[in-house]
Amino acid sequence: MRLRHAQNFVLSRALFLALVLFIGGLPVNVFADDAITMVRISICGNSIVESGELCDGGANNGRYGLSIAERYCGSTCKSWGPYCGDFILQTTQGEECDDGNNIAGDRCSASCKTESLPPPPPPTPSGAGGGGGVAGGFQGGSVAPQVPTKVVVEGKAYPNADVHILKDGDVVGIVKANAQANFYFGTTEVTPGVATFGFWAQDMNGLKSISFNTTFQVVQNAVTTISGALLPPTIALEKKVVKKGELLNIFGQSAPESTIFTNVNSEETITQEALTDQLGLWKIAFDTNKIKEEEFHTVKAMFESRGASGSVLRSGFSQALSFYVGEKNAGKTRSADLNNDGKVNLVDFSILLFHWGKASDVADLNNDGKVNLTDFSIMVFHWTG
Repeated sequence: MRLRHAQNFVLSRALFLALVLFIGGLPVNVFADDAITMVRISICGNSIVESGELCDGGANNGRYGLSIAERYCGSTCKSWGPYCGDFILQTTQGEECDDGNNIAGDRCSASCKTESLPPPPPPTPSGAGGGGGVAGGFQGGSVAPQVPTKVVVEGKAYPNADVHILKDGDVVGIVKANAQANFYFGTTEVTPGVATFGFWAQDMNGLKSISFNTTFQVVQNAVTTISGALLPPTIALEKKVVKKGELLNIFGQSAPESTIFTNVNSEETITQEALTDQLGLWKIAFDTNKIKEEEFHTVKAMFESRGASGSVLRSGFSQALSFYVGEKNAGKTRSADLNNDGKVNLVDFSILLFHWGKASDVADLNNDGKVNLTDFSIMVFHWTG
């Protein structure tokens, strides 16, 4: 008897250690469905014109260019610096005219100097020297400053929501999305090397999004832009326990005038869609006649909309929420937060392990009369860390 007790104790301890190692090796948000949004990372300063960039010449200092062929890219790679031939009169750079080209004989010379008609005689050596002096004035004898190392995050959250930006787990900024749910964040307080940036937001009803994370290389003296950071819709349920045939209201917030898709996971995935209003609010009434009774089910949501260029924007999925259909367990469903501290973590797991294999009312999360892997799976699903 003592030997069997000792064996059970050793097995319990081994199971505990194995599961602790299993949980400890997972990120906090692994228990929510992974977002599938593909963010785009472009680097302004690598001499490659990437998505979202107009130019990239490597030395993107935006300084004045003597001609169209000699123009310099701006520091964000989204515009050119001033140059002779841009149809803008740059008097501070010695321009007397700018007709949008570098062609002589049209009253404005290739170097943006006023021409007379008929053209004047060839310049004297002293005049040529004077012209050279003006050209030299463009340089100023100074070295243009290097482009700072910078990271930019662009994406969609919820209208007028505060978007929290994290770097390597620490909050580095909070920015407000506009009425169309677009947000922008830029910082030069970064050092070159591998970095993990994350972002999450809270909607107008206090519902939090998942935390979206991406890891990339920050390039020195370049602007690294993370675009397409699309936060999934927030999601909530009117009830967590419904009778068969009842309508389950599923709701949340996303980008305005977008299409929401909800996936209810049962024997087969059931997809429904709805349109968000101008505030980004959405609601779907799900008919529970479509799924099995006396069982747990889950639901998650994503959005799809059109970008400014007509391209399709598609977010990843939100976290999945569980609900129960039936009457057998109505009023008896248990939270995975066994010690009621507002979190599901190792303390709750320890309580569950203590009741492992027993008919316990404390840790029997699915009310099937025993504490086993099903209850552990439910706890992992709701894990907060």
